[in-house]
Amino acid sequence: MNEFYRPSLKLRCSPLAWLKWQFLAHAGPTEVAGFGLSAQHDPLYLEDILVIGQHATAVTVAFEDAAVADLFDRMTDLQIAPHRFARVWLHTHPGSSAKPSGVDEATFRRVFGSCDWSVMAILSRTSATYARLQFSAGPGGSLEIPVAVDWQAWPGIPSLESHFAQWREEYEQHVKPMPFEYQELLPEEPTEVLTDIIHPDLLTWGELLEYRQS
Repeated sequence: MNEFYRPSLKLRCSPLAWLKWQFLAHAGPTEVAGFGLSAQHDPLYLEDILVIGQHATAVTVAFEDAAVADLFDRMTDLQIAPHRFARVWLHTHPGSSAKPSGVDEATFRRVFGSCDWSVMAILSRTSATYARLQFSAGPGGSLEIPVAVDWQAWPGIPSLESHFAQWREEYEQHVKPMPFEYQELLPEEPTEVLTDIIHPDLLTWGELLEYRQS
């Protein structure tokens, strides 16, 4: 945990990650969720937002189990460790408030509560942000941290047109909007696979592959 103990602790987004998060907040009438892809040497610097299959309403979002498992397979093939892609849970709120709802709190506690560290971050349509870092080491604890954008990295970004097209394709492919009144049709535990796999050190890479084949 030493990498977290530094002045001005904050969740920082690359310009592209921030713009993608903004795009997702305005792409449709529902919440949209994803995982932050952290930089190799800075767990709180987000290089990208990974969007996977999900069912979303105006007030809830649930990842598909198969999509979570596929994400772990893909990241394993790329030799990217879980602490870089399965510790920062981001989602959007279609309203003006970025404060976590009771459902958000329950999901964060159930799915990420046993992780060595994790972050819940929310962006509203008015660009309000909320981020909280929690950790289980020692007595455990949590603290709210600000969200910042690394605009100094902007000069190295090419035209955004291709990025917008890619983000639109990801949204249309992975986000399945649902009316809230039909939420009962979803599985009771849509994140069961995620709960099992992201527990710190629960699975080695070999055990993960065996898990996927079982």
